[in-house]
Amino acid sequence: MRKIIISLLVGGLTAGVAPAMAAGKPFPHIGWRSADGNAGLDIGGALRANYRYEDWQGSHYRNPPHLRFDTFRIDSSGYYNNYFFDAGFWFQDNRKYAIDRAFVGYRFNQNNSVQLGIPGKPFGLEPYPQFGWSYGIPFYLGFGVNAASGIKYQYHDNHWSLDVAYFPWMEPENLRYAPEVGDYSRLKNTIYPTQHQQRNEKRDQVNVRLAREFQSGDWRNELGGSLALARLHNRDTGDDGSFWAAGLHGRLQNGPWQLSSQLIRYQYSPKNPTGVDDDTVLMGGNGLTPAYLIPAKATTASLNLARDVDVKWGPVSKLRFYNDYSVLWKDKGDWSDSQMNTVGVQVFAMPVMFWVDFSWAKNVNPWGGALNATGWTNTESQGSGKWYFRTNVNIGYYF
Repeated sequence: MRKIIISLLVGGLTAGVAPAMAAGKPFPHIGWRSADGNAGLDIGGALRANYRYEDWQGSHYRNPPHLRFDTFRIDSSGYYNNYFFDAGFWFQDNRKYAIDRAFVGYRFNQNNSVQLGIPGKPFGLEPYPQFGWSYGIPFYLGFGVNAASGIKYQYHDNHWSLDVAYFPWMEPENLRYAPEVGDYSRLKNTIYPTQHQQRNEKRDQVNVRLAREFQSGDWRNELGGSLALARLHNRDTGDDGSFWAAGLHGRLQNGPWQLSSQLIRYQYSPKNPTGVDDDTVLMGGNGLTPAYLIPAKATTASLNLARDVDVKWGPVSKLRFYNDYSVLWKDKGDWSDSQMNTVGVQVFAMPVMFWVDFSWAKNVNPWGGALNATGWTNTESQGSGKWYFRTNVNIGYYF
């Protein structure tokens, strides 16, 4: 019966070839490889929960802190000769759904490939902009784990990597895993008084990311640069403004030590109707967290440090201690900077893995909630300029 089910999943490409479970993957992972190695399929995912405490008034996690469902994720990937696909679908808390990637591709040779569908936007530190579970400031500005509808070309050899992508449209608002600029009328979990006139969206975005690896002895390092350009279409006026972002990133690794950093400058120039503030743009996703305003012009940076420690504590094989720091410098002189720092440990006890994060943030909307509602921008709300604390334990089963 198992052979029949897996053969049905991969269709006629594998007719008559006996499947085999992939080694090392726990239940209920499905792994299949053809006898000649020219075709394969993997279906896996994760089930995760959060135990969280937040120290600000009005938080649902304050009195008392409690365990809550985080996400159930399905990952699927496969290949047939030079064709391949990869997709990740998330079932999140509060009946939200997200797609962090979904594309088909073709590999021309060992170094060149193309992806079509919803590939990730190549920019800055990849695959994640930090070590901890809690995302830092660049993620909330759209510079991390972000995908869109379009096409991406990749050239990767032993040392150089070049990614060039074109995205005529952003990912649909109701399926976004990462936040992106959005139209108030299409985003979920918005706030009418300050956001209802914000109706901008990116179109025809082009991303270019170039990176170079350097290896010597125990050192494995990477330096790179990124550029993004797009039209900023206003759905009220029908006019097009512009968006651009440029970044530099670096990664150093020596044995158990890792250091990563990036510096990003971005600018939105919207064509809003008369009376709408041009100094802010609206960001949001599928409604899992409230939509928020960010500065139209700013510079952000991050500095992340991690150290791995191998252990033999029953199922625990490794600990990763980390500190992630990020900052947002706003062009408006009377808008205070935003800062965030997360210190924690990642515990590897595969197939179970969990993070313990201790995070402090100032003028960062997700920290402080309604008390800090204007944190990213003019910092005029009740919680402006105050440090807020959150601890989060994320527990996941990965298969």
